[in-house]
Amino acid sequence: MRAADVEDGDLGLLLVAAQDGDRVAYAAFLHAAVPLIRAVGRGRLARIADLEDFVQDTLLALHQALATYQPGRPVGPWLGTIARNRLADALRRHYRRRAVETDFDENLAETVAQPVTEVPPVLALGPLISQLPERQRLAIDMLKVRGMSLKEASIASGVSVGALKVAVHRGIAGLRQLLGKDAENG
Repeated sequence: MRAADVEDGDLGLLLVAAQDGDRVAYAAFLHAAVPLIRAVGRGRLARIADLEDFVQDTLLALHQALATYQPGRPVGPWLGTIARNRLADALRRHYRRRAVETDFDENLAETVAQPVTEVPPVLALGPLISQLPERQRLAIDMLKVRGMSLKEASIASGVSVGALKVAVHRGIAGLRQLLGKDAENG
C-alpha cells in the first residue's frame, strides 16, 4: 500500500484498528504515514540524516500519541500537528548544533593556522636553566618542565615542599635576570 493510495478515511480505519491492537493495521498505518511525515520535513531539513532522524522521532511520537486519536476525526490534522511539533524540535536541535559545529571543508588546511615549528619555550630556556644553581635547576625541572606536583617532587628529591617553593621562586627570578642579560647582549 502506497501513501498515494491511502486516503484520510483509510488512515482513520487503520488507526482505529491499531488502537484496538491490530498489529497488521498498525504497521500499514506507519508505512503509509512515513511518506507524509517525510514530506513535512523535506525542504526544511537539508541533510538526509537530519530528515531521517526527524522521521524516526515523529514515528515514536505517533506511537506515544496513538491513544489520543479520536475515531471519526480526520487523521491528517492529527498527524500533521505531531509532525510539525517534531519538526520544530528537530529544527531547534539543528540550529543549536549548527551554532557550535561546522561542516568539514575540503579547503580547511588553507583556513586553519599551520603548526608553528619554533622551539618550545622550555627548550629555548635550556641553556639559561643550566646556568642556575643545582637546587634551583632541579626544582624548576621537576615542577615546571616535568609538571610534577610539589609532593611528588619532594619525595623524589628528598627536599621539603617549602624548600622546593623557595628554589623555584629563586630560579625563576634568576632566569629573569639571565633573560635580561641576554636581551642586552643580543
